Amino acid sequence: MDLKRLKYFVTVAEELHFGRAAKKLHITQPPLSQQIQILERELGMMLFHRTRRRVELTSIGKVFLLEARALLQQSEDAVARTRRVQRGEAGRLLIGWMPWSVLTPLPFMIRDFCERFPDVHLDVRSLSAEGQLEALHAGAIDAGFVLWTSDFGRPARTGRLKTEIILKPPLVVLVPQNHRFAASGRVEIAELADEPYVLFKRESGQVFYDYVISFYHRNGLRLNIRHEADHPSTVLGLVAAGLGITILPYTSTHSIPGVVCCDLPAAYPKLELALTWRPQNESALLANFTKTIREYRSGNDSSPSGHIEERLKAG
Repeated sequence: MDLKRLKYFVTVAEELHFGRAAKKLHITQPPLSQQIQILERELGMMLFHRTRRRVELTSIGKVFLLEARALLQQSEDAVARTRRVQRGEAGRLLIGWMPWSVLTPLPFMIRDFCERFPDVHLDVRSLSAEGQLEALHAGAIDAGFVLWTSDFGRPARTGRLKTEIILKPPLVVLVPQNHRFAASGRVEIAELADEPYVLFKRESGQVFYDYVISFYHRNGLRLNIRHEADHPSTVLGLVAAGLGITILPYTSTHSIPGVVCCDLPAAYPKLELALTWRPQNESALLANFTKTIREYRSGNDSSPSGHIEERLKAG
């Protein structure tokens, strides 16, 4: 059905005068009358009673007026939604991140984006760095957050992807609240030797697993693996239960029940977290996402982590 004819019909129905309706529509009266007649023939029903003195809606015309208004509103809404999608203000964005991302400022970055673009539906998937790279190359996600270190360099599969460092999360030692490390809130590297350790499994994060193994080996420490788990919440639960210590990237300000966060000396290779996406993906929605993350990262500080820490402390 021609939406223009529907608009003509609604205007005549509201004015109940062909001359006034034509003037409002910026056309002459004869073509307006002709379009209404075509519409009535298409529908097989009379919409108006016409006399020399007045125009009235028929009973079926009154019913059709309600439907016509609804159709026109749906059409306008559809156009408006499509334009928001075109501008990257609405739509669906698939994001990959690593399981321990909840311990970093990434949720705050995502919150900034959602506050700016409340009509965007985010689909966030917990994947290892390797899983994200595979999903990116397959087009299964739009963007990911991939970890690497100065020890191992960037994953080879990032070569054809765009990447931007957005965070250098510090490593901390997480210990049970009654552990001897808890009182000082700081651990010297040598003190980690032989401590019962709860390990984040390699299949859940190969880069981070290899980093921990290398960290202990490089410092001449024995890694006493007592338990393993595939998710940070499980690792932290085992730590809280007193079953060992663990090392994780951790910059969150909220406390973890039963767990104390202890600082490590700063002189060790840094972890780097990069926002990663395919250069072929030119959607405005993805562009708005990367811009928001970039602005959150930069702030007034050239250091990717400094400004983020200030934002976290400010709440």
